[in-house]
Amino acid sequence: MLSPFERTCLWWVSRGRTLAEIALIEGKNIAEIELYLERAVVSLNAGSIEQALEKEKLRQSD
Repeated sequence: MLSPFERTCLWWVSRGRTLAEIALIEGKNIAEIELYLERAVVSLNAGSIEQALEKEKLRQSD
């Protein structure tokens, strides 16, 4: 199960935002965003962020 912030980070990635942009928007640093995304990938048993997006049904075209 994803934390709310892990889900938020994936959502921003699905919208084409970079790690730096997400960090700026969310008031975090890039390393924190990377950590949340890594945790999301592990939590979803995915091999990559792209796979995590697919598992969460998040795509840029949404």
